[in-house]
Amino acid sequence: MMFTADHNVSSITTVLPTAASNQVVEAVICADGTRAFARKARGTLLHDRWWKSWVPPISPSRTMLQMLVPDDQIDGIVSEIVELSNMHLQAAGAVFSTPCDKAYFGTAYQPWPGNADPSPDHRAHDLEANLSIIYCVVGHQLGDRIAKAAIRAGAHGPIVYYVEGRGLRDRLGWLRITKDTEQEVLMVIADSANVEEIFDAMAKAGGLHLPGRGFMYRLNIDKGMFNLPSRTAHHQYDANMQQIISAIDHLAGHTHWRDQSVVEVGGDAKAMGLDFLKASAPALFNQVCLSATINRDNHVALMNLMLDAGAPGLNTTFSKNITARDRNEHDHASVSEEYAMFRCITDESVADNICEAIEKHAEPRGLSDLCVTTHTVPRVAKYIPTRKDYRASSGPLAMAS
Repeated sequence: MMFTADHNVSSITTVLPTAASNQVVEAVICADGTRAFARKARGTLLHDRWWKSWVPPISPSRTMLQMLVPDDQIDGIVSEIVELSNMHLQAAGAVFSTPCDKAYFGTAYQPWPGNADPSPDHRAHDLEANLSIIYCVVGHQLGDRIAKAAIRAGAHGPIVYYVEGRGLRDRLGWLRITKDTEQEVLMVIADSANVEEIFDAMAKAGGLHLPGRGFMYRLNIDKGMFNLPSRTAHHQYDANMQQIISAIDHLAGHTHWRDQSVVEVGGDAKAMGLDFLKASAPALFNQVCLSATINRDNHVALMNLMLDAGAPGLNTTFSKNITARDRNEHDHASVSEEYAMFRCITDESVADNICEAIEKHAEPRGLSDLCVTTHTVPRVAKYIPTRKDYRASSGPLAMAS
């Protein structure tokens, strides 16, 4: 096995309509060793009329592609995706890259090939660097509420896909029936200038400070572009709110105008806006996002290995593994293998223990077709247990004493 602890590998994620995703796969997954993991997802669109607010959000179908590529090929691949999908058009989709802190490959897992020949020149694109991505993992009953809160805070309509929760209760025999196996993941891309406001709005709407509600975390994006809608607009409107905000950013030359906490009222005088009353949700900082990918036949063995090594719980999703060899051998038929993708958020010491356990025990157990990556997580919102007993200072018993 091979273990690397460098910054030479990044993850590229793109969210596109199905037709555009097929074009991307045809163009990008064409050489031996190139691969993409594809899964179904959906967008979120709210109605732009108040009397339709009670109607469930519209959910346009999307395809999510994930690729793990060397850093020196990021620019060429992202530019090609932008061109093929016409990313400048309204509701075209999104593409972004996130650098990996560590990458770990099994002997049977073929990583993306190196760049033997110079990449073809692509038209320069205005890729944004000051972006962040929010992942919110909650039950079905909270998804729509959090999505609406994100849109009202200025975000695009969240991209939604589904995962299965895996953890201690999977090992308790018939007690597994007490677990809600499927959860929603709401994915939001935002400018770093207003990502904290969106993060707080989503955490508050979902009550993530309470036990059993779910959790949310944020990752930094190295570079990317997104054009995702939030509302269904009438035909006389040619631009959505995200396009208007982007145009104002360009005209102003900065994003400081978005800050509503301090307002200049003339001269040197300033007034406090209502935003200064907002309080941030309880959060953890500087955690690690650990992701592992393995062929579906062996995913249970890897799950047990990670849990034994200290993983607090795993979110699992299944994706199609699309390779150039599969497409050529089967004349573009959809016969790709399925791979399981695990993900957990934990502190750095636990993540290191899991990586060490995989490096030591995976190969002897026949787990060679796998890949593990880690990313730094600047912020996590979740229930944080406290030792303080609030019942001692409030309630009828306290009053009686």
